[in-house]
Amino acid sequence: MTPYPEIVRTPRLLLTRIIDTDFFDLMIMQQDARVMATLGGFRPLEEWQARHRWNQDHWREHGFGWWVAREPSTGKFIGRGGLRHAHVDGKDEVELGYGLMPEFWGQGLAGEIAEASVRAGFDALGLREVVAFALPTNKRSRRVMEKAGFLFEKDMVWADLPHVLYRLRAPHA
Repeated sequence: MTPYPEIVRTPRLLLTRIIDTDFFDLMIMQQDARVMATLGGFRPLEEWQARHRWNQDHWREHGFGWWVAREPSTGKFIGRGGLRHAHVDGKDEVELGYGLMPEFWGQGLAGEIAEASVRAGFDALGLREVVAFALPTNKRSRRVMEKAGFLFEKDMVWADLPHVLYRLRAPHA
């Protein structure tokens, strides 16, 4: 196995490990009403600060986590995504997550993040499976999961909201 990469280039993205200086860009995304409609609504600043620290701590503790996505040539912030641990229905899982600024929706960029994340999870981390979930009404996110090969598993509750859970098993599992 190889280490989980801190920097990944996809055909249209530069993915880098989340660091302190990414907080401003991530906060702008979290303050966009269109983005937050897909992520369960607005939350207080203190919660986003704690989540940012948690994402950084996750990298230190587990050796993998979410990346920030930027345009390679300009460094313009596009979004975030990657893999991280999540406690789902009483079980520790590794979750694929992604979120983009609205001007980048519908361009297949979430799919690039999903593909890079899953490949790193299976190849570098030796994972046997990865889960992903979204609000039932988030058709775009569900389509990203399905295009990446994830299969619907069940309806569930996450963060006190209804969600759909998808799962992808490694080809070698």
